[in-house]
Amino acid sequence: MFPLLKLPIQGLFLRSRVARRVFLLFLLSALVPAVLLAVLAYGHMRNMDQQHVSRQLALEGGNYASGLYERLLGAHFMLSVQAAGLRQGLAVADTSPDQAHRVFKRIDVHAQALSGSPADAWPGQRLQEPQALAQLARGDSVLLTQPDATGVRIFLATAVDPAQAARGVLLAELAPAHVWGEAEDLAHQTQACVLDDAGHVLYCSQARLTAVAAGIAAQQQARTTGVSDAWQFNTRALFLRARFAVDDWAVITLRPQGASDAGWGQLAYVFLGIILLTLLLVALLSGVQLRRMLIPLERLIDGTRRIAHEEFNQPVLVRRDDEFGQLAQALNKMAARLGRQIGTLRALAEIDHEILARVDMEQIITRVQERLHELWPKAVTSMVVFDQQAADFGIVHLYAGEQEMTSKVPSKLEPWLLEQLARDYDGMWFEVGGGELPDFLSMVADAGARRILVLPIFWDEKVSGLLAIGLLEPREFSNELVQQARDLVNRIGVALAAHARDEQLKFRAYHDALTGLPNRPLLLERLNQEMAHTRRNGKQLAVLFIDLDRFKKINDSLGHEGGDRLLCQVAERLSSCTREGDTVARLGGDEFVVLLPSLGQAQQAARLASEMLGLLAEPFMIDGSTSYLSASIGVAIFPDDGSLAPELLKKADMAMYRGKATGRGRVIFFEESMNLAQQEQSVLERELRQAIARGQLSLRYQPRVRLSDGQLSGAEALLRWFHPELGWVSPEKFIPLAEEVGLIDEIGGWVLDQVCEQLGHWQAAGYRITLSVNVSGRQLKSGRLGQRVQQALQASGVVPAALELEVTEGTLIDNIEAVGEQLGQIKRTGVVIALDDFGTGYSSLSYLQRLPIDILKIDRAFTRDLGRNDGAGSIVHSIIALAHALGKTVVAEGVEREEQAELLRIWQCEQAQGNHYSLPITADELEALMTPSRPAEIA
Repeated sequence: MFPLLKLPIQGLFLRSRVARRVFLLFLLSALVPAVLLAVLAYGHMRNMDQQHVSRQLALEGGNYASGLYERLLGAHFMLSVQAAGLRQGLAVADTSPDQAHRVFKRIDVHAQALSGSPADAWPGQRLQEPQALAQLARGDSVLLTQPDATGVRIFLATAVDPAQAARGVLLAELAPAHVWGEAEDLAHQTQACVLDDAGHVLYCSQARLTAVAAGIAAQQQARTTGVSDAWQFNTRALFLRARFAVDDWAVITLRPQGASDAGWGQLAYVFLGIILLTLLLVALLSGVQLRRMLIPLERLIDGTRRIAHEEFNQPVLVRRDDEFGQLAQALNKMAARLGRQIGTLRALAEIDHEILARVDMEQIITRVQERLHELWPKAVTSMVVFDQQAADFGIVHLYAGEQEMTSKVPSKLEPWLLEQLARDYDGMWFEVGGGELPDFLSMVADAGARRILVLPIFWDEKVSGLLAIGLLEPREFSNELVQQARDLVNRIGVALAAHARDEQLKFRAYHDALTGLPNRPLLLERLNQEMAHTRRNGKQLAVLFIDLDRFKKINDSLGHEGGDRLLCQVAERLSSCTREGDTVARLGGDEFVVLLPSLGQAQQAARLASEMLGLLAEPFMIDGSTSYLSASIGVAIFPDDGSLAPELLKKADMAMYRGKATGRGRVIFFEESMNLAQQEQSVLERELRQAIARGQLSLRYQPRVRLSDGQLSGAEALLRWFHPELGWVSPEKFIPLAEEVGLIDEIGGWVLDQVCEQLGHWQAAGYRITLSVNVSGRQLKSGRLGQRVQQALQASGVVPAALELEVTEGTLIDNIEAVGEQLGQIKRTGVVIALDDFGTGYSSLSYLQRLPIDILKIDRAFTRDLGRNDGAGSIVHSIIALAHALGKTVVAEGVEREEQAELLRIWQCEQAQGNHYSLPITADELEALMTPSRPAEIA
């Protein structure tokens, strides 16, 4: 009858807050109208009940008033009969029937008791009122009341003879039982009270209602019904004036207000039962319906939670034909699709991680094929990666479920097919049985594929591989799955690009960018490998350190691009004369290293090095011009010259520099004396860096003499270094070292400050002397020499003309324009410029004329042979004549004998210095040779 009630009821659906809210909403939807209807019905029925009680009270009041009026009227007629009997001469007792005794308590005539007990106080005074007399004259009765201790007494008076009122008045006291009637005659739970016009209670059916009736009379205005002191009442007026000449009485009927509450309580229980039954029915029906609605909804929610926890394999089980079933199907499809997509994304992320982790390409391909098998469980996949070294071949990876096969097969495709695959990013479909298939697809067809999708793998904008997906059932195809396969294929292209990029970066990291030769890291790696191999086979390993001679000048003449091409040709020539297994590396600049492993004897390295020198000596054609090179080669032998790779390179480098120092273009083998010299130089460099701070440097001054009169004209400041352990270190050792390691600027600045300070001291003491300071090429090239000289002069207050700066010819050749500009700036301050060692370098009249030089100093190499070699004398004489022609002062260095000094005087050389006059001396010793304001004379 009620099929919904046959459904099993389970409370599990109420676990849902929505279910609880909807269930409560259903209950409230039923409860509120039911309660509201019950309340309205109850109120309406109570109102109707009250109206019914009011009507009953009104009816009861009317009946009671009518009965009271009839009883009073009956008493009037009976009293009239008595009056008529008296008019006929009968006695009162004779005229009164038996029932008169029930109506009247007593009857009096003219205030004389004719029947009953004698009257003590009869209210006859009202009979004297005109209204009462008129009433009596008409034959009517007058109603009188008189209160006493027991209540209110009711009297009725009538004239014995209305026509002869003087005959007297018949006055009767009515019996209360007759007047008020019986209380039992009133309806159930109804009481009655009678009040006069003044509100005095004349009668109440229950004495306890007297106060209630008085209160009602006192409060009532125009109401005929109402409630007072829990009593519901009705008031009716009893009209007595017309008949009894008295103001109207009020009849009040009362009933307790809760008289019908018991019945209403039963009705309330009935209503409550109906409401509960309604709620029970609503709860049952709503529970069944909610279960039908919310149990599927909870399953859908559980399904979304599983999706949130990435559990995509468990579908939502809702087998219904309504919207919930459709939603469940859509959710299951979405979950399956999300599962595939997230699985693909995870696979792509893992592949990306493996690409970044530099995982082997075979492992990445396997990962892709495993994911493809997850997308198409019954599919057969084949991946071909073309061999970059042999384009006609490719590596085929076949994956069919648990079976995996890798082989290298010919994979050359027709050009039209490759071109079409290159254009068709989405791939091509091949039907098995529709024609001849390429070799790499035949294996897929043999595995049972009926339809094959081929996707190209792109790298460097070229097809570098193919992915074939063989479908056993055509319905397995979908655009989404193909797109995911496309994403996986793209990762293979990314992996190929990353692999190629890594190889390229690795090549760049270990090879020279210009020549493609191995660089220092790869050289050291191979050197260590070859050393280990040499230890095992007992042979020798040679390290050849090659440096091109005068490459800087050639590079400047050819330009940087020409110089780069020259270096590439050098690399080709060196590589062409090496054996298989040898290594040619470029360390940078014009430095190359060749490793010659597996040598039976060191002479083999010498022969190969000589071949290299011969190849490098052949002309180089650069941009149509011919260039010639030579090289210096240093050779170190393992294990004789060292056991570590850096040590071997260092010693080969030492040997190379020895070759440069001994004439260039030579092959020099390392000797232990080179290492000792290098160690000594390292110690000197370390100690030289601390020499100024430790106060180990000092100056000596070699006097310079005017040849015309033998007077002291100046001195040359010479730097000396005394080390507490090494003793006096030769300037020929530490000054070139300072130039090489970059300390010459600091040391030269210190010398300049010391000389200016000494000059300032002597000038303050009144001595006139010129001091010369040697300036290195690095100081000139720094561009800060002019500023440094100006600071030293200002700090010491020295007259600039007393300071002389000596520059060598070699420092002028490299950048004559910049050097000339800087020397001109210094000369404009008043400082004297001298050209030192003239004749030993690149003597040129053009720069001698252009540069701001004041003094030429003839090198000791020429003055040493004066008087013994006519050629030397001719050169010195020519230099002096040339200098005089250019307006320069000449100073001869290295004068050792008087014979030399005499010749120089004859040739009019202005000044000379050398041991013939004085060895280098201290400042105090030089000061002893001078007198204030007068030059000193040296004997």
